[in-house]
Amino acid sequence: MTKFWKFTPWLTRLMLLAPTIIFALIASRYLFDPIHAGAAVGLSFNRPMATTVARVGFGAFPLACSIFTLSCLISKRRILTGLAFVAIIMAVALIVRVSGMFVDGSVHDNMGLVRAESVMLVLFIIGVFLERGRRSKLQQAT
Repeated sequence: MTKFWKFTPWLTRLMLLAPTIIFALIASRYLFDPIHAGAAVGLSFNRPMATTVARVGFGAFPLACSIFTLSCLISKRRILTGLAFVAIIMAVALIVRVSGMFVDGSVHDNMGLVRAESVMLVLFIIGVFLERGRRSKLQQAT
């Protein structure tokens, strides 16, 4: 196996580190201060139940994603799972964002996030192919 394929697990782990941190940062904003985090993007919570829903929907789910990607990052066998998981999340988020921004008329406001999510999606698709290629080379070597 060449040096490139031996280096690939570290490259893909580095790739998984970014969404692990991003998911944790999103979660921390909405877990600890959902009212101000929501207000920064124009959301308002006029009932305590709404604040709790924001903590769960915008805090707990990204935290769970962060914990999952972290567990994939530290496991040799689950790197591919983590890469595919993030690629699926990015693809779904991008589809929903693009359709939503046209329906809602928020194209200008969302273009920065569309670019970032598109780059992440491409990187994670590349990561999936790298990890699959590494595994294929590893099987051929045995």
